Amino acid sequence: MPQKASDPHVSIIGRVSISHLLLVIFLVGLLTSSLAVYSTFVSYRVGAVREMAKADGQRISHLVFEHFYSVMRKGASRDEIDDLVHHIQNQLPNYEVTIIRGEPVVRQFGGRPGQTELRAHDPALQSALKSGDEYSGFLGNNLRYLFPVRVTGECVACHSQAEVGEVNGVISVSVPLAALEKPLAAFAYPLMYLALGLVMTLLLVIFFALRRRVSQPIVELAGHVSEISGAADFSRDVVPGDDWPKEIRGLADNFNGLLGQVRNSQAQLREISLHDPLTGLFNRRHFDAAIERASQDAQAGAAGFSVLLIDLDRFKSVNDVYGHAAGDAVLISVGKSLTSVVRESDLAARIGGDEFAIIALTTSYAEALELAERVRLAIETPQIRFGSDQVTARCSIGVGSFPDSGLRASDLMHAADLAMYADKQARRAAGAEAAVISQPGSVPLEQ
Repeated sequence: MPQKASDPHVSIIGRVSISHLLLVIFLVGLLTSSLAVYSTFVSYRVGAVREMAKADGQRISHLVFEHFYSVMRKGASRDEIDDLVHHIQNQLPNYEVTIIRGEPVVRQFGGRPGQTELRAHDPALQSALKSGDEYSGFLGNNLRYLFPVRVTGECVACHSQAEVGEVNGVISVSVPLAALEKPLAAFAYPLMYLALGLVMTLLLVIFFALRRRVSQPIVELAGHVSEISGAADFSRDVVPGDDWPKEIRGLADNFNGLLGQVRNSQAQLREISLHDPLTGLFNRRHFDAAIERASQDAQAGAAGFSVLLIDLDRFKSVNDVYGHAAGDAVLISVGKSLTSVVRESDLAARIGGDEFAIIALTTSYAEALELAERVRLAIETPQIRFGSDQVTARCSIGVGSFPDSGLRASDLMHAADLAMYADKQARRAAGAEAAVISQPGSVPLEQ
């Protein structure tokens, strides 16, 4: 049995409508995609700033070297070199440029104030002075770039105590990341907002498309099913919408197929509930309802009708001699005989073990008497064989007619019952009541 939404065993998702579930998925998707876009742009911005800072530090250090080398080739004094460094620093106020002397220069010209302690406590500087490899690394909000200056053959003319290949010094450039981040952010953030807007627009389009193409058809299908179930009206099929997806249309078709099976089952149950399973005639319940309805219609002004009650004579003797299978065969034969005689507008029913009845609409009492004789002939004509024996059914018939016998159904049934009893007495007196059982060399079985 399906669980209700209030069932504690149903999961939280099972208690949420598909529209709300779709909205939750949309919001989660929007939040996730927004975070992804933001993280991507932040990562790009940080990476781009660092690459730009590194390139800037490299460019400035090479530029400083070119100026410094140009001055050195002219034989500049220490004061002139200091003026050059001071001029470069003034030209690059946001950058910190430092020229650290290496061991060859210190041996020949002496060190600069503070640089000895700097070389002693700066591992990156020590590595650059020793290996001669360029270095870049982050220190706080700055990128530090170290450019070692190696001794060449031309340098030996002035630096006589240096050897070719040694590191004469290091140009240190400190690049502030904030100075580079501001223009990049001015370019990147509008792109990020544009990307977020496009993602949101795409998700909204997907959300409304899913809502219209998936969620709404499912809601409509569920509504149809609820209406059919609530009204217990299984004659209504679900009509799929033209824009429903294939799978949901398939669900509707399958549900309609189930409705068809329910209708067939109901028709079979109704057939079983209205008909006698042995003879195929209507049963007593349907007969009682039909005669009441006919009586009410006649009282309301419809044409009159008649009722015929039919009772098989000495039917027990057939069961006693040949068994109940033979008795069933006789009853089936009577049912076929009645079906062959009555009109489509009439109703033939088995209302008891060996009792039958006919409701003949628009039939007067005189016409009903004629019908009774045709019924008697139809019932008593067939010869039913059991082995070498033949059985012929006999019956007594009584007629009640509206309005001659009364206005109510009970009046007609009472009149027909009395007439049938009178007919049975008359047939018994005439010796025609017994069921005829013919055997070779024997006489019919008597009562």
